[in-house]
Amino acid sequence: MTQQPGVSHPRPVIALLTDFGPGDSDVGVMKGVVATIAPDVRLIDITHDIGPQNVASGAWILDSGYRYFPRNTVFVCVVDPGVGSTRRAIALHAGEWFFVGPDNGLFSYVLAAQPLHAAALLSNPAYQLPQVSSTFHGRDIFAPAGAHLANGVPLDQLGPLLDPASLQRLDATLPRQRGSSIDAVIVHVDHFGNLITSIPLSMVPGLLTDPGLHVTFPQQAIVIKQRHRFFAEAADNEQPFIFPDSSGYVGIAVRNGSAARTLGVNTGAPITLVTTAK
Repeated sequence: MTQQPGVSHPRPVIALLTDFGPGDSDVGVMKGVVATIAPDVRLIDITHDIGPQNVASGAWILDSGYRYFPRNTVFVCVVDPGVGSTRRAIALHAGEWFFVGPDNGLFSYVLAAQPLHAAALLSNPAYQLPQVSSTFHGRDIFAPAGAHLANGVPLDQLGPLLDPASLQRLDATLPRQRGSSIDAVIVHVDHFGNLITSIPLSMVPGLLTDPGLHVTFPQQAIVIKQRHRFFAEAADNEQPFIFPDSSGYVGIAVRNGSAARTLGVNTGAPITLVTTAK
């Protein structure tokens, strides 16, 4: 990329999100592929500790972070239990950002929140590695596609454009309003054992003020009514309470303890939030 003297051009950014973990070479190899194709790119790791094959958790973590990145950031996301199968490899231009990864619902929250400008099938071999394996599309397809996008290659050069309605979505994890109730799931358990639901705070304006609001775990016959604005409002190891998580979603916590361990639940557990406010 040629730069005019005296004119500052921001370096393109690629953000990586995977379930590869810290122990193997996969992440480093993907970074090597990006650096070879787009040496000016600034690489940022969101996380590589998504639970293995946990697409729903990956989708939520992506949603909790992408808005804080510069416009035109390319998010290369690999939580891909269907690698090598008929699942599609895709790239999206949604909102102010680009997203590259498997078409398995990983971009569900992005698609629900952002206008989709275009989606492409990653099928053009000119923008892949010469040899594409059946088990490491992160290296052979996704990292090259992300690097080429960061270099300014138009999305439609990567492959044919796709019908937005054909993109996979994790409908079972998205919240569903049912009168005064919202059915949802636990989509993430963080490092502290806090439970993060798939209910955005925007759906529950009375989270802290509605006197009858509560969350139930139907499979465990548990009801949670206590609410706090922040952790220090609660007593140490008090009963689990509802709180507004900084991610913008409804959370459940135990101060200085683990809500996941206390309640015996994990990601995927169904919940119902009940309101009484009109």
